[in-house]
Parts: sequence; C-alpha cells; structure tokens
Amino acid sequence: MKRTIGIIGVLLFILTGCSEEERQLKGLVSEKEGEYGLYVVGHEEVDGFKLAEEGIDESKIHIIYHAKSLEVAQENFSTSGIDKEPAYVVLDHDAIVLKTYKYDELVEFLLDKIAQ
Repeated sequence: MKRTIGIIGVLLFILTGCSEEERQLKGLVSEKEGEYGLYVVGHEEVDGFKLAEEGIDESKIHIIYHAKSLEVAQENFSTSGIDKEPAYVVLDHDAIVLKTYKYDELVEFLLDKIAQ
C-alpha cells in the first residue's frame, strides 16, 4: 500500500513538472506550422507594424507578448531561462526556437523564416 502511494506521488511530481512547462508555453506556441509566437522582455516596443517595416510578414506572428519586467518574465516564463533584458523568445508550433538578447538577431531569424 505504501509502495503504491509512493509511486503515485512520484508520478504526480513528474506530471506536475511537465504541466508547468506546458502551462507557460500555452498561448505562445502556435497551433499552425509556419506561425510564431513572440515573447519580449524590455522597454523596446515590438509590434506587427515594426516587424513589417523590417520586411517580416506580421501575419505569421500569431501573438506578441510583452512582459512588464525581467522579474515578471522570470516568474511567469521560467522555462525560457531569460536572465537579462532586452530578451526576445520565438516559439513555433511546438517549442522555443530562438532565444536572443539582440533585436538584430531576432529580425534576422524572422526574415529567414517569414519574410514578406
């Protein structure tokens, strides 16, 4: 009986860890291949208009989420490993595909994937 309870406890612990990552990624990952979610930390405004000016097809960005601060990002999106700002995290239909601290790297990546 104790062994069964122990096994159930371990399974719940493992499932809770998986659920935390899934909870953090929910809404940021796209349901469609070829579309991306963008998580931005810092004071630089990044929106569809700015990305379009860079030559990026903003219709392929399904969400842009701006964290209010580095502390908020670390608390709400701890699985990304963000440790400074500005930070840019790109997610596809499955997982994080880019984490960078340079806006130019973000633009280069998105131009490679979804140029106009």
